[in-house]
Amino acid sequence: MTSRRVINREQRQCSQIRPFLYVSGLSGLSPKTLSKFAVIINTIPGFRLIAPNHLRIVNVPMQDDENTDLTPFWQLIFKEIEDTRKSAGRALLLCAMGISRSATFAIGYLLCIEKLSLRESYKHVQMCRNIICPNVGFFQQLIDLEKKIHSTTSVTILEPIKGVKVADVVWQELYEEMMETMSEADRHSLRSLNTNIESARLSSDIRSVRSLNVISENRVDDLSQSIGNCRLSEAGASTALLGPVPLQRARTEPPINVIPKSALKDKSKSNEKKKKWRLSFSKDVR
Repeated sequence: MTSRRVINREQRQCSQIRPFLYVSGLSGLSPKTLSKFAVIINTIPGFRLIAPNHLRIVNVPMQDDENTDLTPFWQLIFKEIEDTRKSAGRALLLCAMGISRSATFAIGYLLCIEKLSLRESYKHVQMCRNIICPNVGFFQQLIDLEKKIHSTTSVTILEPIKGVKVADVVWQELYEEMMETMSEADRHSLRSLNTNIESARLSSDIRSVRSLNVISENRVDDLSQSIGNCRLSEAGASTALLGPVPLQRARTEPPINVIPKSALKDKSKSNEKKKKWRLSFSKDVR
């Protein structure tokens, strides 16, 4: 599986998908990082970012749940990205961990606007941010989009284990890595679960699967109850993180801190006289 070192590294960075489009989770936020963006598209319910005037915040709250309907959001988010591209700015797609929601819309943008296939779109975003894994409900909606746009599909949903559905492009990665680490007896058992894929030769450069994302990643949105408001304020304002941030992470990812301490202060070494600003967090009382 993807190493803890790789997961920790990618959790703490904003990943460039295109020169004008980035994907990140909360761990990637810092004043220095955010200063280069023109717009942040925030998909976390109950989470607010109050920023300096140069940074526009677009709140598009949605649950990371297989039953969430993304139809109302496609056009809105794609328009924000396109407007930012045309103005030579940078847009950041933000969700809790930068794994499912933000990745889904980055993939959808490449699929709908740049007319790539879904498989190509997924592979490109994955190459830029190795830990992405949209939930299976989001994958199904991306498949529906691809069929509408291209009149064909390049990804299908499998059920390799009873009750567990997963996109074939994800299962192929998981399957190959499991096969490499198993004994021959265990391989034989796994092959019996993989009748839809066994006949295909898997490419040697398939990247690591980050998280299968089939176990209630939507619970990560509970963080909104503990964080509430994310505020970029003038230096001198009190900074506090109230209460623990409960995150239910995917099984294959190790636990890490959601908000690094580095995100709470401006580390800029610039000698220019300019206002310093930093992240502060307070509980949403509404």
